Amino acid sequence: KPKNLDSFLYPSFHHLSAIQQEGLTIWDTARDASFISHPFLALGTADGPGLVYLNGLVGHHGKSGCQ
Repeated sequence: KPKNLDSFLYPSFHHLSAIQQEGLTIWDTARDASFISHPFLALGTADGPGLVYLNGLVGHHGKSGCQ
């Protein structure tokens, strides 16, 4: 797991944002034509410990964790 989660996620979200704004040219061989796609992040998910890490919470092993 990365020490600084923001430094790990920021480049991915930055690239996704650029593709959303500019569009991503995709070649369709069945139609023999290209089209511009504007992808988006529909769902982000993780397991229990992963969500705690993503949200920046303490978790059940912390000093004042779940009781």
